[in-house]
Amino acid sequence: MKLLTPKLDFIFKKLLAGDTGILTDLLNAVLGLPKNRRIRSVRVKNPVILPEEITQKYIILDILATDESGQSYEIEMQVRRYESYPKRALYYLSRIYAGQLDAGEDYEKLKPVIGIHFLDYEMFPDNEDFHFRFEMRDVRHPKLSLTDDMSLHLFELPKFERIMKNRQMKDALGEWLHFFNHAHEEDKTMRTAYKNPAIHKAFDMLETLSADETVRHLARVREDALRNERSELFYAEKKGLEKGRKETARNLLSMGVLTPEQIAQATGLTAEEIRKLKKRKRKISESKNSP
Repeated sequence: MKLLTPKLDFIFKKLLAGDTGILTDLLNAVLGLPKNRRIRSVRVKNPVILPEEITQKYIILDILATDESGQSYEIEMQVRRYESYPKRALYYLSRIYAGQLDAGEDYEKLKPVIGIHFLDYEMFPDNEDFHFRFEMRDVRHPKLSLTDDMSLHLFELPKFERIMKNRQMKDALGEWLHFFNHAHEEDKTMRTAYKNPAIHKAFDMLETLSADETVRHLARVREDALRNERSELFYAEKKGLEKGRKETARNLLSMGVLTPEQIAQATGLTAEEIRKLKKRKRKISESKNSP
């Protein structure tokens, strides 16, 4: 039986929200806390996945959790790239942070909020690292922190794969990232390479999920929804790019210096498209000047 991939956000949430022990181990691996400060337990605040969340596009299947100290976590597998992602990530964390207080309550009651996002793409391709942690720090004095109440961990899974290729997994975090990338490909023999008992438990749960026909059907539905979303984004970006090219071409035509062939080369449009734009521009000009 082929296992479902934990990089599908639906399966990611089913896997981690379904067993808080597995989720707790992942959080400890990400935060790298010493043994005397490790998280002992977490409570998932949104364990249920509604049917409309699976089929609806542009929705985030994240996990909201709190630990025994009241600290909040927002965990997600981000499988699609879009320009507004940084603003959306900051908005989510800010909303969780502000949502801890009712009107008139003391700010001292606020607890830290930590975002942990696994990206199935490279957000910072020019930086040779796969783990980033964003906080509120002074730009000239990085050691000077305003507060540690809000932070965001980003993991680029493809870059981790590229950097760690042919290297051994040495720590708990590396094992988890390898698991997310390869769990759906590995047989029982390959799984023995993992030292972390929590990952073996995650494999058992992934097998259970993969054997459930209802879960497999919902996973296919979610994949279709994400595929349709990517197509819509692609065509929207293509349409926006084409609109920008035509606007540039019109401006160059107005200058009256370049030939259609030269403008085509500059904008990426064809010479025939430039001639049509020129003809349309001339007609509009004539109609405006006619009595």
